[in-house]
Amino acid sequence: MIKRMALATAILALGAGLTACSNPTGKSWAISYELTTEGSGTVTKLAYNETADRYQDDVAQHDLNGPLGLPWKLDVVVSAGQEAKVTATPSGGAALTCRILLDKTKELAKVTAAAGQPVTCTKKTDS
Repeated sequence: MIKRMALATAILALGAGLTACSNPTGKSWAISYELTTEGSGTVTKLAYNETADRYQDDVAQHDLNGPLGLPWKLDVVVSAGQEAKVTATPSGGAALTCRILLDKTKELAKVTAAAGQPVTCTKKTDS
């Protein structure tokens, strides 16, 4: 009887732990964000999305304040079905280009903004 109760308690605890995972398979994308400019320049503000835990669907936005040197690159994980996004504001009149890459090679998004304007790249990852 005690063994059955212990087994039932263990099964309930395991089930409770699994329901806390919103992405139990851990299906995620290896994303690289890149920011570049022709010539020289810096970024005054930068924001990007990232999944802190590949077993959760939550995507957090991280905000950085500059000046940040260019070129800038960061590798992150984004859960499947969520939005990969990077936004940056240049200092001065620099024209920024952003890219989102899958597995450091396949280009998913690329945008070049007008000189002095913010740039944003987004890509919703496949489920």
